[in-house]
Amino acid sequence: MKPIVICYPTQLNKEVEAINALFEAGLEILHVRKPAYSEADMIAFIDSIDAQYHNRIVVHSHLSIVEPKGLRGVHFTSYNRHLIDDYSNKAMPKSISVHSMSELINLSESFNYALLSPVFESISKEGYGPAIDQTILKKFLATIHDVKVLALGGIDHKNVDVAKELGFDGVVLHGHLWAQFENDGDIEGVVERFKEVTEKWT
Repeated sequence: MKPIVICYPTQLNKEVEAINALFEAGLEILHVRKPAYSEADMIAFIDSIDAQYHNRIVVHSHLSIVEPKGLRGVHFTSYNRHLIDDYSNKAMPKSISVHSMSELINLSESFNYALLSPVFESISKEGYGPAIDQTILKKFLATIHDVKVLALGGIDHKNVDVAKELGFDGVVLHGHLWAQFENDGDIEGVVERFKEVTEKWT
């Protein structure tokens, strides 16, 4: 599974141009996490992204827009888990955030993949570091598990090999792409960082 990307939680200058460039560079799945956005804000943001890529977008909020907008799927976090049952019979990809081994072990098979965080020291959240013993994690990932497990939190070109060695089914990029982009607005830089991790992962 190729690395997926979570967009920045607030709007950044030239962010949409960077997202379109990432899709053009081979990004297959983008998670849109904009917690402060109203439904209208979310629709406007998605409409600003090239329409040919809408079927690669997963949303973390305002899940009801997925079908009418032709988006890829829905993601469940601690804020919207009460909606899981409403989507259990819908034929669309579903993913979920987990933060502990107990959550991981008890995952419903109805999810296509789970984002486990934090795996490494977070780049975007200071003081947010790994809470799961890597030995226990590696042992679990070596077993047959129905739901793919993706590493989130501090993933960059330096530790993506460690995530692979631990047995993760995929990795998720966030701070490694956007922390620097927030300061320099360099679209080529975002794409290069994405490509560098992708090459090391695949």
